[in-house]
Amino acid sequence: MVEDVRGESGPSSLETLADKLNYLFDKIRPTRDELGADEFGRPYTNKEIADKINRMSEVSGVKISSAYVGELRRGIADDPRTSHVRALAGAFQVDPAFFVDDKVTRRVQEQITMLTQLREMKVQQVALRTVLADTGLSPASALVVEQMVARLQEVEQSREQPPS
Repeated sequence: MVEDVRGESGPSSLETLADKLNYLFDKIRPTRDELGADEFGRPYTNKEIADKINRMSEVSGVKISSAYVGELRRGIADDPRTSHVRALAGAFQVDPAFFVDDKVTRRVQEQITMLTQLREMKVQQVALRTVLADTGLSPASALVVEQMVARLQEVEQSREQPPS
């Protein structure tokens, strides 16, 4: 589904179809299965999204060109057919209402931000495990340190939250 996305403090305002489409291109990355290991983490191209949509054309009946995807991203074309909106949403695996309903747009942005934060936490946890393994600590001791760090993070975060 969603691969490497960058986090931000909160949902930004996305006014136009082009803004929303560019947001998805910026935040949602191809999976490892879609790319070789050496390309992992880079954004989709217009062609890759068009190809993804066109591969499903026998089922969906929708075809789209990479040039048209580019025109939508630049705001040159700003009134796509409903079938194109659905196909674009399907290619990025988001609710089609993302493009037309501000509540859904915000909800999808929040979900992407949360996935980013979870992914970053996992990366930090892996990095901590690597550092701890290099110190020569036993696996049991390394686990205790990891648990202590997690608990300290919880305490710090609770201090930052205003009382209800």
